[in-house]
Amino acid sequence: MIPGTLPTARTLAGADYLALALFFAVNLGIGWWCARRRKSGGDFFLGNNRVAWWAAGISFFATGASSISFMALPAKTFQTDWLVFGSGPSQSLAGVMVGLVFVSLLRRLRLVTIFDYLERRFSRSVRLLGAGLAVLLKICGRMSVVMLLPALALATVTGLNVYVSLLLMGIVTTIYAMEGGFEAVIWTDVLQVCVTFGGVALAIAFMAQDIEGGMAGIIREGTAAGKFDMISWSFDFSEPTVWVFIGMFLGSAFTQVADQPLMQRALATTDEQAARRTVVLGALMGIPSTIIFFFVGTSLWAFYQAHPERLSPALPNDAIFPYFIANEMPAGLVGLVIAALFAAAMGALSSALNSSAAMIATDFIEHPDRPRTDLQRTRIARWTTVIAGVAATAMAAFIASLNVTSLWDQYLKLLALIGGGFPGVFGLGLLSRRANTPGVLCGAIASIGITWWVQTYTTLSVFLHAFVAIASCMIIGYVMSLILGRRPAVEALRGLTLWDLARNPPPARQIAAVPAER
Repeated sequence: MIPGTLPTARTLAGADYLALALFFAVNLGIGWWCARRRKSGGDFFLGNNRVAWWAAGISFFATGASSISFMALPAKTFQTDWLVFGSGPSQSLAGVMVGLVFVSLLRRLRLVTIFDYLERRFSRSVRLLGAGLAVLLKICGRMSVVMLLPALALATVTGLNVYVSLLLMGIVTTIYAMEGGFEAVIWTDVLQVCVTFGGVALAIAFMAQDIEGGMAGIIREGTAAGKFDMISWSFDFSEPTVWVFIGMFLGSAFTQVADQPLMQRALATTDEQAARRTVVLGALMGIPSTIIFFFVGTSLWAFYQAHPERLSPALPNDAIFPYFIANEMPAGLVGLVIAALFAAAMGALSSALNSSAAMIATDFIEHPDRPRTDLQRTRIARWTTVIAGVAATAMAAFIASLNVTSLWDQYLKLLALIGGGFPGVFGLGLLSRRANTPGVLCGAIASIGITWWVQTYTTLSVFLHAFVAIASCMIIGYVMSLILGRRPAVEALRGLTLWDLARNPPPARQIAAVPAER
């Protein structure tokens, strides 16, 4: 038996497997359809800039959400209350600010990856450092964890083999991302968001029908028990307070600017206006989704308050939602809602996969002095997608084999520590004319030490760690820029800072293209 599997784990029925098979087949079908539409290597990473802004906005949301939201948020509110709710609006409002303030500048530069901006603003070394950290964090961190968490939970409550789940998610996602490129990622994200929230709605309906008073009963019981408490004005920065979430808002803005999967959606739209709409829509979708996932946790609490005999005391807290799905819903619908869990994971996975391939192919392999043919770029794009998918799946399987939760937690903490302050480099580039390469590199390195000290020796809320990392990078980077280097020439900054937004940007470097192979 898989470690952590409950002895009473429910086995999936044939109808459940059929629902899962249909879900995976539709995703592969979208990949095949998009592959027939794609004509060139440039299409692979930006969809030939013909992506509908509303679809890109939904994909923007799906990229930020994941199986972590599907499982961790309900688990948190099942166990406690809504005091961490402010994290959702903080990130959403930061996204709105990014869409209204920064996206126009970045969109005018006609970038393929967001790290190309760093080379134009600073140097190639800064670009490669940022892209390298991003690829490491995506493949070894985010992609692995969004696959691993649902796989472990499903193994616990259904007995479904962990490695089978990982292979299903990894193989199917890699195939459609490799075949259909960026457009396949966008349209499967749209499908997966629909499946995710359809499954969640079904689960809430089943909980409500077994609670006295239905939805009103959940709200009544939760309110009486203080489960909906969500605002704290305390000045205790070790707790999730309003002041902590203000800091999170400020840090999240630059984190999103520096996130290739998110910004790739803005770069792939038809024009600046569509790019702004994409980011604003995707960001605002985070607020109702946070409410929904938090409400799932409170509904689970109310359900098991009414039926305590149905809850296993050996159940890991993060598995509470999958446990309800597997044990309380009828055959067929169980498969549909598990598909929703897979959808939440695969939406984030495919976005990280395509963006990682874009960074490897564009930031490291492609070079303006060594132009490649369209066919060569397409082959590179496909192979880098496969390599990234295999690496992420293998990493998730390796971590699963360790079966040591604390080690995994420390590993994620280390990854967050290494890359947490680098978005401050983007902040310096966009907001300051004085920042230069030696200065920002000093700031990025110093932020690692400061963040480590905060994590090790203080009780500062985890929601503020990114703010500390980014703020320290920007402050130290700016001061060291004044000390170590000369101010960049005004002409060299044309169109590259927020203060130069009104100026026309320098022409984007063009890579020679040849007609696509038919």
